[in-house]
Amino acid sequence: MTNNAAATALKTLRHVANALNSSQDHIASGLRVQKASDNAAYWSIATTMRSDKKAMSAVSDSIGFAKAVLDTTYQGMDKIRDELVTIRNLVITAQGLPSPATNGYSNWTDYQPDPIYDNSMVAKVDAEIYQHWQQINSVVESSSFGGINLLKNDKSEPDLPGATTEFTTGYVNGQVLTVSIDTKATTMINYGRTVDNLWNQPGSENMGYLDGVIWNANIIYPITWVDYDGNVVKNENTYTLRNSEVRINQDGLDRNEYYNGMVNQLDERIQAVVAGMSVVGSTQKRVDLQDEFNKSMMDNVDKGVGRLVDADMEEQSAKLAALQTQQQLAIQSLNIANQAPQGLLTLFK
Repeated sequence: MTNNAAATALKTLRHVANALNSSQDHIASGLRVQKASDNAAYWSIATTMRSDKKAMSAVSDSIGFAKAVLDTTYQGMDKIRDELVTIRNLVITAQGLPSPATNGYSNWTDYQPDPIYDNSMVAKVDAEIYQHWQQINSVVESSSFGGINLLKNDKSEPDLPGATTEFTTGYVNGQVLTVSIDTKATTMINYGRTVDNLWNQPGSENMGYLDGVIWNANIIYPITWVDYDGNVVKNENTYTLRNSEVRINQDGLDRNEYYNGMVNQLDERIQAVVAGMSVVGSTQKRVDLQDEFNKSMMDNVDKGVGRLVDADMEEQSAKLAALQTQQQLAIQSLNIANQAPQGLLTLFK
């Protein structure tokens, strides 16, 4: 009535089949801990670490964006520095030319032509200087990546100083790491400033590198000026040198003294931009270091998860071959056990 041998063989076959299925799953997935029931502790730790890695991956994307913004900013500042050097050199060239004749009329922002001045050699240099100011304006406006332009500060943006730009650079133990850069360190034009003072005077902390004035025989607004409503607007004055030449001629001023003053002012702006580039370069270095650290952390997470849940493929391969052999033997054993009762039939022959 009961074939104990067959029952034992069947039990062995089921055990071998279960082990074989498990080994095949390990090989197919590459994991020895696929679900919580395999090992609750390891599965929980590995799941948390995988979640952290996804956050680190998002951080890696953010770092890539930060690098692009900083690269764009640095290149824009470098181009502006180059343009300022060119303008300074052109001013030096104009200083060495004969003092031009003028019609004797000028004001703070003189748009009216002066045919007498326009025929002079200095006027030709003045016209070229204007083109370089326009190029600087173009660089400021176009140095944008992903809608972020660190070279200008609009009215809708935070006031200077104190404003910062934050870049996400890491994720460790549930904490988001950031690197900040002072907005003033990169701002060429602050359209949102509320004062318009000379550099190094009260209120000048609100000014960008190219805001304000160049002081010589006259006050020149090469980039921006403040209108009667107190709004910072782009300057459209085409002359940088003419108004000074008019004052020099009218008042009998020392031409070299005032040209030297303009050159010194431009040198100060160049050095200010260079200092800003140093800040951007330092931030770029910090972001690069954080990028390397973040990538190392991601690699460490992969290794850590692997140690916890990855299957030993060599071991599983050998185990699979052994279980397949055991399965064949178990089937043969069951067949033998099933055939054993047939011997009882011989007693009735």
